[in-house]
Amino acid sequence: MHLSNAIIGIALSSSLPSLASAQTNVGCDATCPPLGYESDSSHLCPGNTVDASAASRLHDICHPTTTNNNNYNKLSFNSFKKRGHVTVIANYYSGCIAGRRESGVYAGIAQRIHDDTSGRVNFVTSLKGGADCSYWADMYQGDALSMGLNGGVKPSTMPLTGSFLYASVSPSKFKLTKRPHPTIYKDIVLDENLEVTYKSVGPCCGYATYWDCTDDIAKGLDGMLSDKIYEVYNKQMSEEEVVATTTTMATDPTTTSASSATVAATLNNEPKNNENQCQSATYSEWSSCSKTCGDGGIQFRHRANSNQAMETRPCPTEVTSTLPSCVEQCVIEFGNDFDLAIIASDLDSPRDLAFHPSPGVHLGSYSEGRVFHPDEGEELWVANGNNHSISIIASVGTEYQTTISRRDRGYYHYMNNITALAFNTVDNSPRNADQDTFNYFALCNDNINDYVGSKEPNYFMGPTLYDTDTVNKAGRKNTVNRLGEDCSNLPADQCFFLHADMLHEAPACIGIAHDPELETAYGAVYWAFDTTGDNSGNVGQLVKFDFSQPHGPGSMDHSIAQVRRYPEVKLYRDENHEHGHAGMVVHPTKRMLYIVNPGVGTVVAVHTDTGRYSRTAREEYPIFSNPLPSFEYSIYECVEQDEIFASGLVNPSGLALSLDGTRLFVAERGGRILALEVESGIVLQTIDLQSNGYKSIGGLTVSPTTGALYFVDMDTNRVVRVDAATDGECAYKSLVNTNFQSALESARTQVDSECGEDSFSLVRDYSCAVDGNIPNGTLFEQVHTDTGYASDNPDVQSMAGMDEAAALLASRTDCDYFSELNFDALLLGGYYCHVCLPRNHGSSCDAGGTCANVQWEGFTCDNEYYVHFDLYDDDREEESLFVSSKHYGTKYPENSSIKLSRGVTYRFTIQTTNLFRGTPGVPVSIGTIPVFSADTTSLAESSMKSLFSSIRGDNATNGPILLTVDDDTPECLYLTSPGTQSITLMIGGVSKCPSINIGNDGGSTGGWDLLPPDGDTVSPSSSAEHCVALLGGGYSALLFVSFLALSNF
Repeated sequence: MHLSNAIIGIALSSSLPSLASAQTNVGCDATCPPLGYESDSSHLCPGNTVDASAASRLHDICHPTTTNNNNYNKLSFNSFKKRGHVTVIANYYSGCIAGRRESGVYAGIAQRIHDDTSGRVNFVTSLKGGADCSYWADMYQGDALSMGLNGGVKPSTMPLTGSFLYASVSPSKFKLTKRPHPTIYKDIVLDENLEVTYKSVGPCCGYATYWDCTDDIAKGLDGMLSDKIYEVYNKQMSEEEVVATTTTMATDPTTTSASSATVAATLNNEPKNNENQCQSATYSEWSSCSKTCGDGGIQFRHRANSNQAMETRPCPTEVTSTLPSCVEQCVIEFGNDFDLAIIASDLDSPRDLAFHPSPGVHLGSYSEGRVFHPDEGEELWVANGNNHSISIIASVGTEYQTTISRRDRGYYHYMNNITALAFNTVDNSPRNADQDTFNYFALCNDNINDYVGSKEPNYFMGPTLYDTDTVNKAGRKNTVNRLGEDCSNLPADQCFFLHADMLHEAPACIGIAHDPELETAYGAVYWAFDTTGDNSGNVGQLVKFDFSQPHGPGSMDHSIAQVRRYPEVKLYRDENHEHGHAGMVVHPTKRMLYIVNPGVGTVVAVHTDTGRYSRTAREEYPIFSNPLPSFEYSIYECVEQDEIFASGLVNPSGLALSLDGTRLFVAERGGRILALEVESGIVLQTIDLQSNGYKSIGGLTVSPTTGALYFVDMDTNRVVRVDAATDGECAYKSLVNTNFQSALESARTQVDSECGEDSFSLVRDYSCAVDGNIPNGTLFEQVHTDTGYASDNPDVQSMAGMDEAAALLASRTDCDYFSELNFDALLLGGYYCHVCLPRNHGSSCDAGGTCANVQWEGFTCDNEYYVHFDLYDDDREEESLFVSSKHYGTKYPENSSIKLSRGVTYRFTIQTTNLFRGTPGVPVSIGTIPVFSADTTSLAESSMKSLFSSIRGDNATNGPILLTVDDDTPECLYLTSPGTQSITLMIGGVSKCPSINIGNDGGSTGGWDLLPPDGDTVSPSSSAEHCVALLGGGYSALLFVSFLALSNF
């Protein structure tokens, strides 16, 4: 078990003011693993030990405070892995929830026992909910004083408190019931080896608010926790013979508390307090200029001072006047010359693209009736803005390359005008396998939730998360068919994405990037470009989304997530173009996020691990995903950024890093692509593609195997690769001044050694002070009061139990643009087909089809049929062809007929694999005459094979036949297969068609007898002529339909 892969939730029953004040027992069972989650290996239960990597990781501590310029100590749990030591961890949320009452009791216990054991028992509080950490820590200790704990002395050195927003220090996911909102283990006791010995929920569990759980109730924590701590402590002392005597009760309250120096010694990598330390008033000399050409960049000077460690200035004129101009050189991705290779075309306004980190885990070797070759080439995913889909280009650049399109059944919300996508590409992370989100991707929707223009926008929109792995996670429902059945077990069905999570705090998002950090339990951290930003619509903002614990397919629970806004990172979209893309990428080692800023022609560089909590975002941004305090929605300030890492760009769009991380590629929408040096920001080389017809470039990406650069062009609907010419030498010389780099490293070492880790930064505003606004219970309200997203019943947002009121939505017809009906309520109510939903009632039926909703599951289409085979009995080899409809709940046996309408495209999904005999399926076709026979070399079947060869390479046995019935379609068609009776397809209201009987003469025609409408038998030799006469056309008018491969919707 790994502590590093843990997530803490809260008890729903102790967080919503609207619940009854009486205590309930829901979610208060301390069983581990939690009931209903026994198979989840992520839970850290008694007997499990903290993972070594988690134990050694450093974490910020906000209390006790230090003289460090960041006001943070550093905590490592390895500090407590000592003979005779005990570690206690508790989790508390800010706000007026019931559990907060226990926090004061815990603080009093912590100081008393820590002092009583001479510092051998240490207490840690993990503060949740997004708030000022030191403020709440001080409040908890003040509560201890007001309760009369710790002998009337306010705790000062315990507990060690931090906003452990990363799950790596949280005791575990610890769900206690099958309810979708997890509750919390308040207290966890670890022994000297960091082995869990005890876990509990506190006495306030089950109470609704802070006021419902009184002081007397909360003080019950003292007895239940103190006894367990001393049980472990005394046993260790006895075994190690460290001390002779300890007490199991409180000691004299006049005992001297551990000094600040003792606490500092407990913490890692923190300098001892010294009045003269980190207070230097004298700056060093100015450094050399940072660049060797052009404007020379900047200079800096430094000092060991926590208030202002350095200053910068532009390189002075007397130096720049001596520097040469910066001239372009040659990078290997462009070469001395280049060619352009069209990889894919006929897309639909492609905005972005990315390589899948594990080709084949989504499509496998067979999907939607098509063969794929996962071991051949790479796999490229393309975001199509116009048709709200993802085009998957499999086996890129090989003879097996093919494209398939896929989208969400609820694309009008989850994939509405996709503008950017990003994969989690971090393989072999230390995370638990059942928590790791490797192979997930998130996408951005440039939409303010208007349901494809059919509804007044409500801005409840943001990034959507998907798990792409269907091969290794069969049964997970990462893809489903229309009816919501797991597509991994239905290789013939059309498949749709089923989202794993969605957050709603970045409407009109045009850029997204995955953060390759290794701190969180799930690795589902993404940065997004929110163009709505400051609510005026004029300035966008950077938003960080940590999905924390994705709710998974089939749920709507958003209670555990962290969303942070960074208003100081001002972002601007290109107002001259309605649709556009803004590239973003995180440098994996520098921890720097690069963002194109289209509206001002720059690239911004943001230090991802900086910024401090300022206040809740719920007041200024009242649209958020969940009302519970466990959903953190915060504003962060004092982030470190280089606002103009690169400038002078014209409508920049795509962004990508070279494989070695030394070059940053920036696309301009109009047709140029520039290669910048990461260390200096200087342009190394430029290529211009306007003359090639590419004047609307969107996203960029780099092949993870070859390093070649790929881009999409929105107007030509293409994916294009840049092929660098290899003639001649291609190299470049770094334009960074090495003297500047040496001075920078020396200054950082000096300042950090005297002032603490990360005290030195070239881009930090040392005068920045956050505007701390303390959240209160009134802010924990959801603007989605009429959709179920704010319901007190957690089952409303889960498949576990549905909102009964949702059934009433079926009859709603107030679908107008400005009507009161909130379309989000339809999704939450389990409607995939509804009269108010856009484009064919929201369904993805093929053209002309009508849907029927199956609540909370999916929908059916009246133009979709399934083709099967039945054995007459287990002892016979003969098979019977039949067709079924999930929409009508009807089975059509052989020799029956199905009526089809003109102007409709019908989908016949072939599922003819013989499960009884375990043999491959047999081919099926639709045509004007049945000419199949047992002889598989017959002309008709050979023709069928030739039609399939370009798509699948074998017969139509598992997959779709799409039949478009128009004015030219004959009145009578036949769905046939060798050796079986056919099923007649009657077109456009025709009343009769010639019937077909199969004989047993074994002739080359297969022994078919064609029966005209009057029942007279026609001999095989004249059957074709008679059929032609009946259908009113020549044999050349033969209609033969088989698989159609759709590369786009």
